[in-house]
Amino acid sequence: MKTHIRYSLLAGAALAVVALPVAANHNATSLRGAFPVEYEGVDTKYVSSAQPAYNYTQQPYQAQPVQQIQPQAQPVYYQMPDGTYTYVASETNSMGLRGLAATHGVTYNQDAANRFHNDIGRHMNVGGVNVQTNPYHTADMLDWQENTTGKSLTLLMNKATGVLPKNSLTIGAGVKGAFMWQKTDTPGQFPLLSRFPFLSPNTDSEAGVFAINNAAMSFTGNFGDWTTIYLQPEYSETEYPGEQEEFQLRKAFVVLGNLEKMPFYMAFGRKTIDFGNFDGYNPFTHTESQHYFWAVSDQPVLELGYYKDGLKITGSAFSGGRQLRVAYAQEDNNIANYAFNIEKEFMFKNGGALTFGGGYLHDTIYRNNWTAHTFRGIEDGTPPANFIEYRNSAVTAFAEYNSNFFDAMLEYTTTLEPWAAAIPQTPDGTPLPQYLVDPTGSTTDIDNINFDQNLDVLVAQARIKPMLSNGKRLAISAVASFGTIGDDFEGVSILDPSGQTRTSWKKNQQHVLGLEYPVSPYLDIGAEYVYNKGFIPFVNPQNVSSNGTDAHAIIIGLKARF
Repeated sequence: MKTHIRYSLLAGAALAVVALPVAANHNATSLRGAFPVEYEGVDTKYVSSAQPAYNYTQQPYQAQPVQQIQPQAQPVYYQMPDGTYTYVASETNSMGLRGLAATHGVTYNQDAANRFHNDIGRHMNVGGVNVQTNPYHTADMLDWQENTTGKSLTLLMNKATGVLPKNSLTIGAGVKGAFMWQKTDTPGQFPLLSRFPFLSPNTDSEAGVFAINNAAMSFTGNFGDWTTIYLQPEYSETEYPGEQEEFQLRKAFVVLGNLEKMPFYMAFGRKTIDFGNFDGYNPFTHTESQHYFWAVSDQPVLELGYYKDGLKITGSAFSGGRQLRVAYAQEDNNIANYAFNIEKEFMFKNGGALTFGGGYLHDTIYRNNWTAHTFRGIEDGTPPANFIEYRNSAVTAFAEYNSNFFDAMLEYTTTLEPWAAAIPQTPDGTPLPQYLVDPTGSTTDIDNINFDQNLDVLVAQARIKPMLSNGKRLAISAVASFGTIGDDFEGVSILDPSGQTRTSWKKNQQHVLGLEYPVSPYLDIGAEYVYNKGFIPFVNPQNVSSNGTDAHAIIIGLKARF
């Protein structure tokens, strides 16, 4: 098992070696791309600090400047064909993490920013507070596929650029829903639908469901120079039935910071834990890295962050116990878990951007051989008689290239120890003798367990965005996920009294081809074809899993927002 850790560290060192020459030759700004001002018939463009200013727009429209500037001055605001405004960054401005525009030391023209904002949304003044909508801000905050981590910095970027005007309340909502159809060669084993259990009987080999994957409201309060508040109540029909509520307060946190005045910031509350990237180019389906490792808190998180010139560093601390997703440490009533993340982006003169990043999560749900992952399951269930438990951290590294036409990303995430539930074991949790260093010794001590396959996943994805004749970009994506869980052992399911059902849980794969079309700033439609190899749900895997299952799925759906 130590060999695997050594290889992970060597891979991280190699990544650093690759990054150094890039850092020496490129001006570092603008983490992960351009702010998505996606007007109908108008294209977005990345902004590089290597030139004084870029206009976001390309053909077929020729934008005219509302005001001219000199380098180092305020942003230029361009009038669009429909009368709305968008800004162009000055030499001192960077586009920021994942396409959001702000950086330390830039003075922004708030009047022009407010014109830009008011023209793309709706607003009214209530007691001195500007109450408004903005579909672009909503898209940033309610995107369940991309921009999944780093929401604190998203708020600060939108605050600095005037997308969130001072003393304002921005109200938004978003819905992601689809028809999901899947056919499997093994009755009852639906790798895609099984992530949301009981959507189909275990005797069926074909299933189709309409589902509201997510429906959420977003409330963003931007008051004073330093305070931004965010609330996100959310509904989903694809929760774990009987053990999770359909309606939850997914996010409730405050961000203290102002990137125009200081590169440091702080966030506190219930939020996504800033660990890894885990973006997926799929229109609807999560990648396996999202499914395995996307960490979301249930208890308050304290996050301290730094962002300047394309470099972002964060550290987060939170309680032990079970969080909403992935994070899980032993001590409920102590600050027993934490995470670190770092990202650095390098701009190219053609407007493209290359980002390297990595993260560390101190403890995860993959820390024992009890697969009751939900709060109710942990509270009401009974752990195995031979309970194996130890801290199991996770590390991740990614590289991503973004440009106007082409995006590509590679991300690898792994635990630092094997998942105890994947160790071949008897129904009471005792590892089989061949998986013990000393068969007469401890059956709970990880140092006596001879099993070295960590839980890991590699995701490789690419996307092209050709311009259509109507000036809109169609996104065409291909995403491949390779997950490894156990070894080549084949077991017998204890759920089959006859003892005939054989189980295996070494690896699974998910490969997706996707199309997505932006009908308007308020609506995207899309479709996916999904191929799954292997059926390994994370609840009770030793009794229901199969490496050999083949399944094919079609998903057609929409994402709407205001």
